[in-house]
Amino acid sequence: MVMAMVMVMATGIKMRANINSGICAQKLLLLGVAMSCIAFPVSAGDWKITPRITVNETATDNVALSSTNKKSELITDISPGISIDGSGGRSKLRFDYQMHNLIYAQDSSRNQLQNSLNALGTLEALENWFFIDASGNISQQSISAFSGSSASTAVSTGDNSNTTETSTYRISPYFRGALGNFADYQLRYNLSTTHSKTALSNDSTSRELVASLKGVTSLTNLGWSLDASSQTIGYSAGRDNENDRLRGVLTYQIDPQFRVSLFGGRESNNYQSLNKESHTTKGGGFDWSPTERTQISVSRENRFFGNSNSFSFAHRTEGSAWKYSESKDASAQANQQVGLGTYFERYSSICSSIFPNATPIQQATCVSNLLGPLPPNALLPGGFLTNGVTLQHRRELSFALLGARNTVTFAASQSESESLSQGAGTGINVGTGFSNVQNIRQRTASINWSHKLTGLSSLTGSYAHMNSQGTGTSTLETTQQMFNLNFTTQLGPKTNAGLGVRRVVVDGSTSYTENALTGVLSHQF
Repeated sequence: MVMAMVMVMATGIKMRANINSGICAQKLLLLGVAMSCIAFPVSAGDWKITPRITVNETATDNVALSSTNKKSELITDISPGISIDGSGGRSKLRFDYQMHNLIYAQDSSRNQLQNSLNALGTLEALENWFFIDASGNISQQSISAFSGSSASTAVSTGDNSNTTETSTYRISPYFRGALGNFADYQLRYNLSTTHSKTALSNDSTSRELVASLKGVTSLTNLGWSLDASSQTIGYSAGRDNENDRLRGVLTYQIDPQFRVSLFGGRESNNYQSLNKESHTTKGGGFDWSPTERTQISVSRENRFFGNSNSFSFAHRTEGSAWKYSESKDASAQANQQVGLGTYFERYSSICSSIFPNATPIQQATCVSNLLGPLPPNALLPGGFLTNGVTLQHRRELSFALLGARNTVTFAASQSESESLSQGAGTGINVGTGFSNVQNIRQRTASINWSHKLTGLSSLTGSYAHMNSQGTGTSTLETTQQMFNLNFTTQLGPKTNAGLGVRRVVVDGSTSYTENALTGVLSHQF
């Protein structure tokens, strides 16, 4: 009966996104984040609150990132910030915000303010029944895949027309409980907004209703689940994308380490046509954990665009963590960053593999030790903004080697993105790169090395290589290399300082070089 009611709501309610209400939606989302932020003081728990101030000086020989008219500049970045990590009672929160005030010595007209935010909170509003998840992210992102990306920093000091500030806010209230011994249920509503400061990308509001049932049968090892969803994404330009889906899954636990699944269902969307088209979906997969340190997951499903594949492998030892994943799926979202995510996400995944039972503060400490001077909210090399619907085939490999004084992390990826909206009358331009090409392939590789010189000082070096190729009605290609070397030291219990040097070389559809010296002084309160 619950599922029947959900299906009526999912198919009968057309959740049209109203872009004019974007401001109200963002206020609602910020309220959700604030609720998670203010909930924790009333509950005992393990919390760490760290206000800070950072001053960063950058001397660059090419502030405009120009190939012909290089101009030197000295940039001062005064950045107050605060981080909160922990959990207690009915709330969990990971929050990090920094406001970058950029002051240019030679040309004050370039002065600007940039924001950096990474927030994720959960509030248990009614015990064991009603929950609220909220998140927010603000970062500097590359607009096109072919014009060079920011130099692995959370702030863009260069006058780069290919970089824009993008914000995403999400609130997700949901009910969770049990229908006797029959099944567990969840009913969730997702509301999210994305906004970019560039006119070259659409803003969007996404509304989604998701319901699920999960239970067992008279056969102890046989389980089942049923999921239904209805989503509408409204754009600031072009028409809405709509997607409804119903999916059933049968799971059989062969033994504690091995589980197989079969799934099938029906989906309907207007991604490739003016009207909704329905398609049958079917597939299967398995999950295998041969040891407590090794996990393997495989799935394959026939979808409206062809076969959707997913494979992941993770293994950890006492001094290392290894991870490989591959996926092929469709994505429909404005300002979707096609890339590897942030440094925090990468190292958080590594720390989760090494310390699976760590508390939030222990997790944050592990990430901080691996990051060194790298900014947690900075995006990994690669990626670009997209609008509308794209088919994404991604492969990612990463590993970390942890020693007493040396830490080495490596990441490589290949992403192949294809526009599914062009030629379908959708009226949506899927990113500036897709205005000239139909397929974009990016290959990236980065290696980071950290050496602890003393108990207070460390030396960190990194190298990243990225190649972007576009094919279709025209051909585009850009290669980018980034070199970074940083020295950091602790001047006091809460004060750190550092010196760094970087070099960026971009060649192809866009070409330029940049050399820069950096100095940083930060203090925690």
